[in-house]
Amino acid sequence: MGRPDILKIHFEFSSKLGVRDLPKLAGNHQSNVRGLYVVGDLADAPIIKVALNQGYDVAKRVVEDLPEASGDEDVLDVAVIGAGPAGIGAGLALEDAGKRYLILEKERPFSTIQNFPKAKLIFSEPREVENRANFWFEDAQKEELVDRWDKALDDHALKIHQPEEVLDIQKEGDLFTIHTRIGHGGLDCETHLTDTTAAQGAENAYRARRVILAIGRRGSVNKLGIPGEDLDKVRYSLRDPDDHRGRKVLVVGGGDSAVEAAMACAESGAEVVISYRKDQFSRAKAANREKIEAMIEAGALRAEYGTTPLEITRDKVVLSSGGSRLDLPNDDVLVFIGTRLPLGFLRKIGLRMAGEFDFLRWTWVISFALMTYMFYVLKSKKDFFPFGPDHLLGFVPGMLQVDLGFRQVDAGFWGTVVYSLFILVFGIQAYRKYPSPVQKKRYVSLIVFQLVFLFGIPELLAPLIIERPWKIYALTVPWPLSIWSLIDAPSWAGGDLTTAVLWILAGALVAFVILPLYIRHHGERFCSYMCGCGGLAETLGDRWRHLAPRGNTSYQAEWLGRIILFMAVPVTLLILNDAWQFIQSNALYETKAFAQQWYGLMVDFWLAAVVGVALYPYLGNRVWCRFFCPLRAYMELLSRWFSKIAIKANSKCIGCGECTRYCQMGIDVQRFAQRRETFHNGNSACIQCGICIQVCPMDVLSIGERGQDANVATLGPTGHRLGPGKSMKV
Repeated sequence: MGRPDILKIHFEFSSKLGVRDLPKLAGNHQSNVRGLYVVGDLADAPIIKVALNQGYDVAKRVVEDLPEASGDEDVLDVAVIGAGPAGIGAGLALEDAGKRYLILEKERPFSTIQNFPKAKLIFSEPREVENRANFWFEDAQKEELVDRWDKALDDHALKIHQPEEVLDIQKEGDLFTIHTRIGHGGLDCETHLTDTTAAQGAENAYRARRVILAIGRRGSVNKLGIPGEDLDKVRYSLRDPDDHRGRKVLVVGGGDSAVEAAMACAESGAEVVISYRKDQFSRAKAANREKIEAMIEAGALRAEYGTTPLEITRDKVVLSSGGSRLDLPNDDVLVFIGTRLPLGFLRKIGLRMAGEFDFLRWTWVISFALMTYMFYVLKSKKDFFPFGPDHLLGFVPGMLQVDLGFRQVDAGFWGTVVYSLFILVFGIQAYRKYPSPVQKKRYVSLIVFQLVFLFGIPELLAPLIIERPWKIYALTVPWPLSIWSLIDAPSWAGGDLTTAVLWILAGALVAFVILPLYIRHHGERFCSYMCGCGGLAETLGDRWRHLAPRGNTSYQAEWLGRIILFMAVPVTLLILNDAWQFIQSNALYETKAFAQQWYGLMVDFWLAAVVGVALYPYLGNRVWCRFFCPLRAYMELLSRWFSKIAIKANSKCIGCGECTRYCQMGIDVQRFAQRRETFHNGNSACIQCGICIQVCPMDVLSIGERGQDANVATLGPTGHRLGPGKSMKV
């Protein structure tokens, strides 16, 4: 069992806030239990068509990797747990391959869909995604869809045991033993594949070489935990709104399920009150929110905001409202406050959850931090342990001093070489990972900018042309990311006043003219398209982008970058004054020496280098950029003021949370999408990397200008979208 997330317990500063827990899976969907695969909603595929395809594809790969069967007819090739879209997709692939399989379903096939409200319209999206399972799926009302699917199951003759609940899965050598219990009504004997007991309550055991887990996320519903909750009138789903016609109904919750249930019951003639603990339906889709607010305004139903149920009796419900009690006459209660992941079952069968910190992961995090520290001690040429003159590895810096003929190089040069190689190698990996042309262009930009402008020109070409080749960085590493981009003096330029002034003007031109013009049209894209720090974060750090902390504490911590920006101004001026001797004073000199030393040590070395990279595996790849970088803080202030760029949302969000999960800046993108609100640098730390657009399976998000409507078509082919759970590895 992993350690508890301490940051989540004590602060709103955790990568687990606002997203769903997932099992730890390999790229082929195999869990940490070898031979046990996870598909569907539990594997981050909450959309019906995506889940159907995912089950089909994973089962095909499982079949391809299966070793030769032993000939024991009592052993299944594959046991599929769950008969939702993903489980049925897996069954179709196994049936096509002629394998011995069995689908075990504790209720009935597609039970979640069958529990949808009457006449609910179900869309076969994403439109551009091919239905590879050869199983009919078009836009339809729930009843038509279920009828067609029941017929399709008969046509395909899939081997399904229902109702049969899986109690445990045990790995014994190369085989799994699946322990089950027969549900209400017993099994239909015609569906038997192996010798089983069919009577209700009977327990069976099956052996299988592989297991595909497709049980979804709804282990059990969240309950209110109040007196009277066990009364028959309390329900956790809405089957038919007409059942509540003429009755007094309380709906508890504020998400789409609660809002849709309240509206459906009201339209069917019920007297509806909806109770929600917040002051608005912020979690509901914009269309649902607008519709229910219109119904409330028209008196079709009543909303009690800021309330929570205290007690349920046979003829009333008591709500708590700001410390007072509100008694409501009541016939029926519908509760929609979410569901709980079946963690108990998952841990029982040995699955580990993504993000859990066990001994091996702590060892890796600490080792990565130590390697980062040692790398930057060398690259920054610090006399810190273990590379100081009297330390164990004190000889290493001397070994790295080499005469290349056209220049002498040291550890700083070789550090830049390694840094550039990291961006190249991991940049190519990320380039292959993301199919979108926009993302491919972005990674080409990062790689080229690093190799040409942050290594090739200043480290290889410039030494052949100018005396102080490092001054080239004034053009590519703007102030205040490097305060030295605005600093030069005649005494540093061999007494040449013109050269010193020109270098200062060049740095000022980049920081105060070119960069603002860029920000006007591109926001903070410098961070995700050109920056050296951002280059490492987007390439090496891409595998940890989902670990970005979220929550109010994390958003407040982003102000630290503005504090460092504020500090950069006097430090720059103090060094400039000392270099030019505008005002000569021992006090100013001592202040400058102190400020220069500590700013360089704490900001440039510890925060920008060591801490910013060392925490990749724990707090994500943008710790420095998001919380401490003065350049991003500077760009955010300018972008907030006059940037045109924004990310917009249409009305198709289904609340899967993929956009939020993979936002490296910790933005709750889903909240903006569900509200159809534009987000930009006036209300977020967005650096316009576009990954939220890439991972959205419903084409909800698009990049445009503030004030424009969402237009997905401006982003390129939708066929290049990355569906949830396809290639993102957690």
